[in-house]
Amino acid sequence: MRTRDYYQTEVVTAPLDATATDLAERMGDYAVGSVVIVDAQHRPVGIVTDRDLTCRAIAREAVPGNVRAADLMSQPLVTASADEPIEGIVERMRAAAVRRVVVLRDERISGLVTIDDLVVELGRELDDLGEAARRAVQTSRRRGERERRRNDFEETIAELRASVERAGRDVMDFVTREYESLRDRVKRTSGSSGDETPKDRS
Repeated sequence: MRTRDYYQTEVVTAPLDATATDLAERMGDYAVGSVVIVDAQHRPVGIVTDRDLTCRAIAREAVPGNVRAADLMSQPLVTASADEPIEGIVERMRAAAVRRVVVLRDERISGLVTIDDLVVELGRELDDLGEAARRAVQTSRRRGERERRRNDFEETIAELRASVERAGRDVMDFVTREYESLRDRVKRTSGSSGDETPKDRS
């Protein structure tokens, strides 16, 4: 899977001289947890998160209207290509110990990937895998049931065939015995008639 399949395309940016107040307002207006800081050529140079605003501004006891984005941002900025696979993004996050990666296309901001995005995407993939596994199990069970029914049917047919063959042999044996018995009676009857005829003439 490529990064472009799931990254956020709406990225909130701010210039280097934006104040902490400006950044906080942008985060509130757009309901985001970070703002990408760009230079005069709109190239990304850093990122300020809600945590950066809270911890760094308070730690410096700075007046929000006086402290600038350049003083609060995390840098160097961790970036990735829109065509980079998800494994590469995860490795970059792990190596840099960050939760956000800015996605670039032709050195321009194209989107933002967060660890939350990856968790959601992973959850979807796990759901898809689980559903695929469930369907595979059901298919296997149906296939097994069909195979069992086919085997039962074939066994029944074989038993019927054997029964018919046995019945056929029994019928043939009976017919043969009856035929032989009838032939014997005919022979005896014919023999008796031949013996009595000469005696009657004398």
